[in-house]
Amino acid sequence: MGICMDVLIVDWDHLMSEPSDQHYGMLHDAGFSVDEEWWADDPGHPSPVGPQWFWPSPPAVGWFGKFDFGHVGFSYKDHFVASEQWEEIRAFVSPEVRSAVDRFIDPLFWGGLEYMADREDAEGAAAHMSVVLPDAPSDHLLWCPPAAVSPLKLLWELVGPELEALREPFERYVGFGFGRVKDFDAFAGLLRGWGDVIGQAQQRGWGVVGLRC
Repeated sequence: MGICMDVLIVDWDHLMSEPSDQHYGMLHDAGFSVDEEWWADDPGHPSPVGPQWFWPSPPAVGWFGKFDFGHVGFSYKDHFVASEQWEEIRAFVSPEVRSAVDRFIDPLFWGGLEYMADREDAEGAAAHMSVVLPDAPSDHLLWCPPAAVSPLKLLWELVGPELEALREPFERYVGFGFGRVKDFDAFAGLLRGWGDVIGQAQQRGWGVVGLRC
């Protein structure tokens, strides 16, 4: 559960133009290159604690961007904890919001969420939306082609404006908070980070990958 991960948005045509057995190395090198640029720019600055984007500097080809979740979200464990917290409160959330959050986080929090197999209580605009991702290749934690990004963006448009409505049930019913996702603000910030990732990818027609690092 302590797996560290890198999340990148990617020009899918550019990625697919390379042999599949080179994808991981290509993406890993891309993510590492912007990390090196950031540190070289100011070796004395502290590690980021809030979410931020890293983009390749010209003349590098701009075919990717790397999202750093900051203090909360750089580890798979944070996302696992957030999914467990969502399970604690989802019964106390309106059906429309519940359906939207279910369908937004299910494909992103790797492995899926157990309750998603039961869709009988789905309601609202998200009830008939679903996102099915192909299996992630070896060493990838997420493999989200552009075709799956578009419905995720529609779901985020339903989820984002309703996040604050989750505060009361979260603070009342979440029976645990450990590690870095210890309160509602951390939980909501993690979801907003994913909303940013999906939004940036969708406006470019790109996909999203998660790398085991």
